[in-house]
Amino acid sequence: MSKEYNSQATIEAILSVSAKLFLEKGFDKTSMQDIATTAGISKGAIYHHFKSKDEIIKSVMEKQTKTVKDAMENFLSGTRSLSGKEQLQLILEKNLENQEAHYLDDAMSIRMKSAEFVLSYMQGCVNKDSGFVSEIIKRGIADGSLITDFPDECAEVFLLLLNVWCDPAVFECDGEKLSLRLRFLQHMMKAIGIDVLSNTLIEKSLELLHRLYDREDKAGE
Repeated sequence: MSKEYNSQATIEAILSVSAKLFLEKGFDKTSMQDIATTAGISKGAIYHHFKSKDEIIKSVMEKQTKTVKDAMENFLSGTRSLSGKEQLQLILEKNLENQEAHYLDDAMSIRMKSAEFVLSYMQGCVNKDSGFVSEIIKRGIADGSLITDFPDECAEVFLLLLNVWCDPAVFECDGEKLSLRLRFLQHMMKAIGIDVLSNTLIEKSLELLHRLYDREDKAGE
């Protein structure tokens, strides 16, 4: 029991320290030795749980995603009187406003240059995150606020386009192109009965994406 607890405590320490260092120094400039020194453990202890930094940041992301998802579910529990459409719009707004949902943007923007990481990220959108969105769409179908015969597919495509296609760290673009992509996504979702991407949400999304894009642009100078 004690051994299991200590092992979990070590994993939590590694993830916590790694997230902090990735933000402060950048992913590429953070070494396994940096993580070990800051966490007060040996590199061997890290390699006992993680084979590489890629595994570490993947675990950090999964933990962060779960935290945000749990927060969103708790938020939804108090909005049962709203329609599915209204709930989904609120979730999108909260996700944009919630800084915890974006505290890894600096580290993430670097990893998005890796094809393997992008593939893993896309699979996460489809295999994990989309289920949460799909359930809200189904509520909207039941109450008549959303209309589609394909709730699962709508959720998958929406997340893939919003989180990958509209991310300048994956597909390089300028501000005008970003705006056009988001407007197209708004038009497409409305055409298939999922009219949830309002003009206000687009503007907020552009602000967040511009922040990421500007950071990438400056990093390349």
